[in-house]
Amino acid sequence: MIVAKFGGTSVADAAAIRRLVEIVRTRLADRPIVVVSALAKVTDTLLALAPLACAGDDVTLDAAIGALLERHAATAHGIGPAAEAVLPAIADDAAALRRELGAAFGRPLRPAELDALAGRGELWSSRLVAAAFAEAGLDAPWVDMRTVMLTDNRFGRATPQMQVFTARARERLRPLVEAGGVPVTQGFIGATSDGTPTTLGRGGSDFTASLLGAALGVQRVEIWTDVSGLMTADPRIVPAARTLRAASYEEAAELATFGARVLHPATALPLVRAGIPIVVLNSTRPDDPGTTVEPSAELERLGDSPVRSISWKRGITVVNVRAPRMLGAYGFLRAMFEVFERHETVVDVLASGEVSVSLTVEDPGRLDAVVRDLSELGEVWIETGRAIVAVVGIGMRTTPGLAARLFRAVQPANVEVISQGASAINVTFVVREEDGPGVVRRLHQEFFGI
Repeated sequence: MIVAKFGGTSVADAAAIRRLVEIVRTRLADRPIVVVSALAKVTDTLLALAPLACAGDDVTLDAAIGALLERHAATAHGIGPAAEAVLPAIADDAAALRRELGAAFGRPLRPAELDALAGRGELWSSRLVAAAFAEAGLDAPWVDMRTVMLTDNRFGRATPQMQVFTARARERLRPLVEAGGVPVTQGFIGATSDGTPTTLGRGGSDFTASLLGAALGVQRVEIWTDVSGLMTADPRIVPAARTLRAASYEEAAELATFGARVLHPATALPLVRAGIPIVVLNSTRPDDPGTTVEPSAELERLGDSPVRSISWKRGITVVNVRAPRMLGAYGFLRAMFEVFERHETVVDVLASGEVSVSLTVEDPGRLDAVVRDLSELGEVWIETGRAIVAVVGIGMRTTPGLAARLFRAVQPANVEVISQGASAINVTFVVREEDGPGVVRRLHQEFFGI
């Protein structure tokens, strides 16, 4: 048994969905379960409906929902009659969505309402994909992941309740596979114990796939995307970037955390204990071998360089705290991190001096409250428009002269925060966002010669 997850670009239109069907057809002997994202950009389009409802803009809201329906209808027409047959169900759900948004006119949507809105795309796309299998003569039962993925009520980034989820996955999905079917379900979404829809956070479809893989003890989890695996850099910035044929769980997690968009950062976590490999593949070039991520991966040096990949993440805010009273004091860092915990704000990078600390955050949603509470500990100021650059490799901490090469390549950009910590494979630093692409290109030239 395997889990095959297809991202938004892999279900972008009818042609992409037909490719998906043919890819899965070649894997029928492996007894696949298919997990899909929303059609490309649909989640963003859905979330853009929220401010329209808040503004009470009937006309624009109706037009936007109509455009979404037209796109799904065009996709269905490109697949065939079986897909056209599911359009009434999609239209009924869109009508229900319109009623929900109408009930929220004149006010911001609540977190639970935002999750119910954001998760519609996966429900609609998965119906089309299941219908495409039927069109191709394959038995592909549609499974509503909200009946399987039990979560808490932290809307927007819900946490799965693993014991119940595992039992439900085995009860609902395994019999369908054993009967010769190809179950089609959704990533990203779940529900609370009372049935209220939730989401696992952006990129959560990868996480769903890995959770299913761990629950069912599959042979491997395949992540189908629009690039041929993990690469030495983002090919949109460095066209000559190479594919890594193998990667460790730790390496993949570091790259995902610091900007590589191929995998969700949490993807590997459920699979580590079971030793289940992840294979990252390109749905537009299915014959490419991609990247295999597993604990026993043999990590080769690319030439004479210890560096294996360079990733970056934009939209970063640096939070600086200066507190002379922290010198020689205990309990200061605990008090500081309690502020971030209280406001559920994730810290990516930390650098500490004698009387100051710099941290980076990606989500600025609760930053005002964080800064207000941190101000009780010392002087606080923030710097926006920053980017994190992560250099990942083999034996980074023990390679003489590496830092000199790295920061020579970064010039003339200014490095503002540097962190290495306990990881032996990663050096992370912060630059201005506009400098990020140039820094990545110069680092790639330095360590890979291209």
